[in-house]
Amino acid sequence: ADDVAVMYLGRVVETAPAAEFFSTPRHPYSKMLLASTLPPIPGRKLPKLPDAPPANPFEPPSGCAFHPRCPEATDLCRQQAPELREFQGIGIACHHPQG
Repeated sequence: ADDVAVMYLGRVVETAPAAEFFSTPRHPYSKMLLASTLPPIPGRKLPKLPDAPPANPFEPPSGCAFHPRCPEATDLCRQQAPELREFQGIGIACHHPQG
């Protein structure tokens, strides 16, 4: 594939050209997702997402659906769902994108 789209609870949180995505993921969920797929390294522990996903995916939490599990979450994340914004071919739905 030329492009990648990452979804969390049925919503796109990041889109990017494949090469760009795998070298520089920007959404915290994308970073954790990629970190969990790396080849195993002896002694390295895989990242664990805090909390658990919602019991009912049709009733996500208020604000950003990923905020209960996100290490970067702030009050803004808990109150307002971020819109998918595009910049230079990269789409990101995060109040605090990285990279």
